[in-house]
Amino acid sequence: PPYQHLELAEPVEVEVFLQRLTDSVCSESFRFTYLPKDHDPYGIEAKRRKKPPGYMDHFAPLSA
Repeated sequence: PPYQHLELAEPVEVEVFLQRLTDSVCSESFRFTYLPKDHDPYGIEAKRRKKPPGYMDHFAPLSA
């Protein structure tokens, strides 16, 4: 889920849990860290922007 403040200056650690609507039973919570937009230690945003290979990228070029 989105964090309440989108412009984070530093990482924010929260606890997340699921709650069933029918009887309000909750799962065990787990820690989750929201990171500022410019902080991308694993290159996740770069991977998202990377173009997936096209059909022709799977073939080696023919040598003359």
